Amino acid sequence: MFPSLDSILITANELGKIVDDLKYKLLDNPNEASSKLAEVLGELGQILVFVESETISYLEIIFLPDKSNYIECRSALLRLESGYVTIKGYEARGHCHKITNIYDKYLDRWFSKVLDEDEAQKIKDAFNNMNAADFDMVQGIVEITQWLKKESEEVLDMIDVDSLDDANQRIKRARKDVQLARREIVESLARLKLLQASFISSSQTV
Repeated sequence: MFPSLDSILITANELGKIVDDLKYKLLDNPNEASSKLAEVLGELGQILVFVESETISYLEIIFLPDKSNYIECRSALLRLESGYVTIKGYEARGHCHKITNIYDKYLDRWFSKVLDEDEAQKIKDAFNNMNAADFDMVQGIVEITQWLKKESEEVLDMIDVDSLDDANQRIKRARKDVQLARREIVESLARLKLLQASFISSSQTV
């Protein structure tokens, strides 16, 4: 079963929704911090991009009957099986810390100046929640990479005994298992990217 993405999606969606609700007030009062908010949204998006891209790297594998892509597919599985992707997953923790640092250094003052007290507190709480959820987010990413590792190991066992059809069916079933989670990732990422573009544009008017 594909691991839960709740810890990652809740954090991304919470901040994304609050920024979306307040974006017009922020966009009407741009300053140098606008580009920093765009950077925060980009950093948060990178975590979602990591999950989606690594999952796709497994789901897109299909062994052709003539084995013309055998080496290519087996190499992709070996990369996932090695657990190296787990190391890449830990890099997501750096995104969390970078976001917190940007908020403390650039965004807090801007929000306090532009937003009313309740709005500023709401967005501050969202950043604090992200910092508190740091461990849970990283753990969620590790669980995903472990799922990919386990899936790849079992598919490699199948192809090593020449059961290519069984291997293909295993990967096809996995697509169904992760379909809903991937849809939620893409929806959340689309919101972050749209917001990011708005604040990049805003920062260029300062």
